[in-house]
Amino acid sequence: MAVGGVFDELLAGLAACAEAEAFELVVGLARLGSRLEGLTIRAQVRLAELRPVVGGCLDGEDDEPFSPYLGDELAAELGQSPRTVTGRLDQAWDLAHRLPAALDALTVGDLDLTRLRALHALTHVLSGGQRAVVEAQMLAGSRLSSPTQWRRKIHRMIGRLDPAAAARRRAEAKTRREVSIEPAEDGMALLSATLPAEDARAVFDLVDRIARNDAHSDGDRRPIGARRADVLTALLLGNRRERVTVELQVIAPVGTLAGLDDNPAELVGYGPIPAQVGRALAADARWRRVLTDPETDTVLDLGHRRIPTPALARLVRRRDTRCVYPGCATPAAACDLDHTVAWAHGGRTALDNLGLLCRRHHVMKHRGGWTLNQPEPGLFIWTSPAGRTYQVDTNTNEEEGPFPTESRKHKTAVRVTATATANRANDGRQPSEENPCPF
Repeated sequence: MAVGGVFDELLAGLAACAEAEAFELVVGLARLGSRLEGLTIRAQVRLAELRPVVGGCLDGEDDEPFSPYLGDELAAELGQSPRTVTGRLDQAWDLAHRLPAALDALTVGDLDLTRLRALHALTHVLSGGQRAVVEAQMLAGSRLSSPTQWRRKIHRMIGRLDPAAAARRRAEAKTRREVSIEPAEDGMALLSATLPAEDARAVFDLVDRIARNDAHSDGDRRPIGARRADVLTALLLGNRRERVTVELQVIAPVGTLAGLDDNPAELVGYGPIPAQVGRALAADARWRRVLTDPETDTVLDLGHRRIPTPALARLVRRRDTRCVYPGCATPAAACDLDHTVAWAHGGRTALDNLGLLCRRHHVMKHRGGWTLNQPEPGLFIWTSPAGRTYQVDTNTNEEEGPFPTESRKHKTAVRVTATATANRANDGRQPSEENPCPF
């Protein structure tokens, strides 16, 4: 392509360009980036127009302007999260239909994507006419010196145009308050809370005050951030943590548990954790042993009824660990047990005909024009409505990253799974072992 040739030419000449040329190139590429973002959004909208809603959808998605499964198909092709790509498609459609002039400005390089997204988010509560007024006024004025000032100007305009809009935004935002957790590196995790500003400020001030007072009283040399984290943990769990019980599931090779090696264990719903952490969690646990094939790590067991036995359900969840759609990270506990070949069509309730699907991809498989095959246990081959194929092999843990010198043949044939109380038991609610296929 001609674009590729220009790109290669610029890259080749970059090392020899002068300072002024490098400056102009950086500025020009920034504006070109805006134009590419605009072109991407328009291409996404055009693709969505060419993919209307066909067949049944999830509850509440019948009024979608385009197929709700288009994002999942693109995600499989791009190797990205289905939820992320679907969100981008929805936003692209909304931008094109609610802020067409601002999208035009982005496409010609007069506006950047950060400012466009701010305009889109902040005018969401306005009527169509009010939004058009704000859009026109913002595009007619200067772009200001920073996105923060841009957002403040939008806030002021909305306040003058519709004083009640701020209250509506506040009420709408409050309904989205939540607490969430995300895996971090080195056995850590990010626990975050989205709260009303006054509540968040009060919580932080309380944690900060206790952390600073404790440091002054006993000469604590921990960083202030670490002290705040420990104070928050103590406030929520108390000093007697054995009274606060949450069930954790840990999967670890028997060699790790026995202290023969330091291969990582796995915390279900999180991912790999250091061997010593896995052994500590396993110290107070109820254990189930799962025998696996030493060559493939495939679980060896079968069931012979429509609804799997609890044992077979556990084996499938241990093998797949999450939804088997490409890129989907929905954990096993939130997934349905699906018959790859439907029970109604003669499919067996067996390890090589069962897999985990989140409800969205379960519905998509049956109603979205996709087909799914499982030629061997744990190997799933998806075929999209357009005929593209994607493979997911749950027997191969690509996240483990074994060294080239390691051989699977020398691994133990026993995988041990612990339901570890580890001074944390559940609240009485158990994830279903037998979520049946509803189709």
